[in-house]
Amino acid sequence: MPLLEEVLAYIKGLWLLIQGNGEGFRWLDFSESGLWRSFAAMLWCLPAIAVTWASWRLYYLSAMPSGTTVGFGFVVKLLVVDLVSWLLPLVLIFMLARPLGFAAAVVPIVVTTNWLSVPLSYAMAVPAAIRLVIPGSEGLTSLIWLVLLFVSIGVLFRLMRIITGNQTLLATALTALFLLPSMMLGELLQRFFGLIPS
Repeated sequence: MPLLEEVLAYIKGLWLLIQGNGEGFRWLDFSESGLWRSFAAMLWCLPAIAVTWASWRLYYLSAMPSGTTVGFGFVVKLLVVDLVSWLLPLVLIFMLARPLGFAAAVVPIVVTTNWLSVPLSYAMAVPAAIRLVIPGSEGLTSLIWLVLLFVSIGVLFRLMRIITGNQTLLATALTALFLLPSMMLGELLQRFFGLIPS
């Protein structure tokens, strides 16, 4: 598992790429081992994701009848939803890369988006943490979450654009591919698992 110093170096590379500076590529590992090591980002995201899960549990219980309890299975279901939402766009990228002509960009796309998930996960955990410690902060946290969502979309688009050599149309399609299928399937799975209060 990559050490903190390595993860920070990867994030620095991402920051440079998002700014449009190609020097950022030198801070990331696009080798075969680097590709597989990038999936360790999931482990680095776990503390932030756990905060989000705790916030969702609080929301769920507050919307359910008094006396409702949730066990370990609730967390397992949340984990499944998050894993599927993470992996689905990558599977689609692999499937569509050759037909759409961006096969050479697949490894950079996977590596950068995997590591991008680390800072984004911690940013998204902020409104969840606020909701946990400040009762009645739903309006504020919803606003923060919405702002962070738009920032995330913008950051992802800029990253896709520099990876694809400033092909704006392809970058837009890739950004949508990362966001829309995972959001739709994520909501579908949440309803299927009963994670959304009825």
